[in-house]
Amino acid sequence: MSQRNPMNERYTSEERTGVTRKSAASAKPKSKAAASVTVKSAKKTPEQRKAAEKAARKEAAAKQREVERKYYKPDTPRYKRLRAIWWVMLIAAIGCTTLSFVGQGALPQWLSVTTLIAAYVFIIGAFVLDFWQIKKERVAYQERMLALEEKNAKAEKQARRVQQAKQAKAKGSGKNQNRHAAQKAGAPAAEEAADGGESDEAPVKPQRRGLFGSGFRLSNREKMQAEKKAAKEAKAAAKNGAGASDQQ
Repeated sequence: MSQRNPMNERYTSEERTGVTRKSAASAKPKSKAAASVTVKSAKKTPEQRKAAEKAARKEAAAKQREVERKYYKPDTPRYKRLRAIWWVMLIAAIGCTTLSFVGQGALPQWLSVTTLIAAYVFIIGAFVLDFWQIKKERVAYQERMLALEEKNAKAEKQARRVQQAKQAKAKGSGKNQNRHAAQKAGAPAAEEAADGGESDEAPVKPQRRGLFGSGFRLSNREKMQAEKKAAKEAKAAAKNGAGASDQQ
């Protein structure tokens, strides 16, 4: 390892010529912790409340206009009668106004004034009838139709639920499906057996299963027994053949 020169300026000078670098552990953050996190208050400002109320009123007005456009003309006899009276009063007001202004020179003054007053009465009566009785009948009709729409929607929803429940019940689980398929597949075979039809092929014996589920050991044992039996029969046949030849 090399040794530093003791005559170097940094060691001989009384003044500090270098700067000590600060460690990363001593560095302080420039901003406080969670300084960028803003917590919004749950309470709304007056401007926000006014904006929310205005939006709600606008939405309600749009819905009301849609309902009025859809159900503006009721089909009830009372509405038709009130509408006919309104038209009569409006036509009478127009006629009285025209007669009052046209016949100012030919008619007496009092008759002209009376005709004009009657025209105003008919106009006011038509407005009152339209904004009171006719509007009341129209609102009742709209409420009745909205209730009917809601009832029909609930009935359709209930019908869909019942239909879905029936489909799920008819479909069943996969196990039931396999069981139904097996029953359907076995039905023609059962019908053929009932008709008395005989098959040329020998009936297949069901495979005997062992105690633990697999029948491999049992089938091998039976096979060995069959081979031994066949060998014994062959030996017996050979002996019988040899004895017959000796007698001859």
